[in-house]
Amino acid sequence: MTPLLRVDGLTKHFPVRHGALFWCARGVVHAVDAVSFEVAAGETLGLVGESGCGKSTVGRMLLRLIAPTAGVIEFEGADLLKLPPEDMRARRRHMQIIFQDPYGALNPRMTVEDIVKEPIEIHGALDGRGARRRVAELLDRVGLAAEHGRRYPHEFSGGQRQRIGIARALALNPRFIVCDEPVSALDVSIQAQIVNLLQDLQDELGLAYLFIAHDLGVVKHISDRVAVMYLGEIVEVAEKRALYAEPLHPYTQALIAAVPEAKPRKGRRKPAITGEIPSALNPPTGCRFHTRCPHAMPVCREAAPAVTEPKPGHRVACHLYPQPSA
Repeated sequence: MTPLLRVDGLTKHFPVRHGALFWCARGVVHAVDAVSFEVAAGETLGLVGESGCGKSTVGRMLLRLIAPTAGVIEFEGADLLKLPPEDMRARRRHMQIIFQDPYGALNPRMTVEDIVKEPIEIHGALDGRGARRRVAELLDRVGLAAEHGRRYPHEFSGGQRQRIGIARALALNPRFIVCDEPVSALDVSIQAQIVNLLQDLQDELGLAYLFIAHDLGVVKHISDRVAVMYLGEIVEVAEKRALYAEPLHPYTQALIAAVPEAKPRKGRRKPAITGEIPSALNPPTGCRFHTRCPHAMPVCREAAPAVTEPKPGHRVACHLYPQPSA
């Protein structure tokens, strides 16, 4: 079955320049390097990793809010990077985003009704009374009242603002939504409400999500599969139960071991990770994780590991799992 979204070799390098008059290239930030994954219709793929690993950059490139340096982005079989502007505009109706900051994502000068109605009017989906009815329907669907449409963003709490952001993302009946850390700025109790809302909407509307987060507890709850990202590269992808039960990559093992437990097991040992995250301006040669890996070998410093599949559907990029001989 053809996936709803297919990403192959997606790369983004940001040039670093200096000079007041003549900008000269001083180097390149390797924000994302050769990232590949797929998302099926109705599926949630969790994308996890430490802050600064390139997760949000990936999400923005999928919607062409940031232009990739290289790679392929196919949505419903069409290569988004080859579409002319008018065709890409039409595709945007089916691809939306929920931003991390519910305070900065809403225009404080617009009413909630105008905020939710804006994409409807831009794409000419509805106008006048039909658009207002659609806004009232969307607000009700995300747990708000129709009269809230007459208010301004500053009159709402963080959780309510995020509900408004979700309503805006649903305005054009999308098939795929990038959830860019949608609960990280919220209280824990509110996080659960928003995650449950997203799951209910997915079941009701058949949505597919790319759920970006650094909280592995939240990702475990909402995701079908999980991709782990480190310093611009995806190092492991698996179905969530397999990943949490038996993580293969040392970095994934450390992330999962660091998740707090309600009832900590006595004598539980966490994998030792030392040192700081290397700079994306000058990433390490070979495996990018070798400078912090407790299992680093000489080959890790010399060559980047190939992606292997030690178990069906469980892919990992690590020299501990060599490519099987033909």
